[in-house]
This record gives sequence, C-alpha cells and structure tokens, in this order.
Amino acid sequence: MLKVLPLLFLAAPAIAGPLAAQRWFHERGYVEPIGSRIIACHGYGCTRRLALSVDGGLLSRASGMLRSAQGSPTAERQALAEVIRSYTAYLAASLGGKPDVPGSPAQMSGVHGQMDCLDETANTTSLLLVLQEHGLLAHHVVEHPESRGFFLDGRYPHFTAVITEKRSGAGWAVDPWKKAPGQRPEILPLDQWRQDS
Repeated sequence: MLKVLPLLFLAAPAIAGPLAAQRWFHERGYVEPIGSRIIACHGYGCTRRLALSVDGGLLSRASGMLRSAQGSPTAERQALAEVIRSYTAYLAASLGGKPDVPGSPAQMSGVHGQMDCLDETANTTSLLLVLQEHGLLAHHVVEHPESRGFFLDGRYPHFTAVITEKRSGAGWAVDPWKKAPGQRPEILPLDQWRQDS
C-alpha cells in the first residue's frame, strides 16, 4: 500500500489543472466546453450565452502554431497569444453586433457581444481546455482562473484565465480583457498580474 501512494501523489498534479478549471465553470454556473463546443459568454457576467463549435480552420491553425512552438514554454506562450488573438476575432464575428470594447465600460453592461473580465475568462479558459483536450499544450496545464482586487484594497475585482508551466510550476495569467478582439492578450507571470491594478 505504501508503494502505491507515492505514485498516486505524483499523478495528482497532472489532473489537478483541468479538473480545477472545470470546477470554476461549475462554481459560477457556467458551462464548460465539451469536445470543440463551447458556450461563449457575453453581456457581462455570462448573462448572455452562445453555443458554438471552435472553427475547424481555427483549430487547424492553432495546431500548427502550437506544434511548431513545442521547443520551449516561452515559445508555447507566444504561440498561445497568437491563437487567442485569432480566437477573440472569431468570437467577435460569431457574436455579431458592435465589437467588444476593451476594459468593460459600465455603459456596455448587458449589451450583446460585450464582454467583461468574467466573460473573457470563461471564453479564454474554454479555448485553453479545448486546446489541452486536443493534446496541443506541451508545456502548460490549464488551471482554475484567478481573481484579484476586492474593493477593500482599493481595486475593482478582476478575473483571468491561468496556465501553469508543467516543469517549473510557474503560473501565468492569460488575460485578453484590456484588448480589443483580434489583438494579442496579455500573458504575464501570475504574481505580476496579481499586483497590477
């Protein structure tokens, strides 16, 4: 029995990420991706939802970019930024209406196609889980999204998708919230993201 426990302990981190990310969807009452089908959130706080499949062309391009970037975690993150850039443009086109305004202006709350940080986090985490399920992430695991700020510290609450480097365990924020659709997201060390306002 003691010989089995270390093996179980070593196996736990490999499955903790996806399960933790999926748990976040359930905690929020959102729908996690199934296969290549996602429920895209918009309207702020995922009040509006659109079921769509990740376009085969997008998935094929993502596969090419990520497979060519398997040399290092840094290269994979750079490729992920490009994949997410394409994905946010795809989402904006799929949702229709006025393209998402970066940064969640209050007057855009409830407007079709507009996304706050919760919508962006859900949509980005969904894509990351689809990529992971297709075996396209060689150096990273998708994790439970993170938040920062809670009013008492003078910062408005903000969420982001998270990936962790498999080898080093370093966490990375994957945050397209400040960017317009079709622009590269911020991908920065999670500790640095937590300190930002």
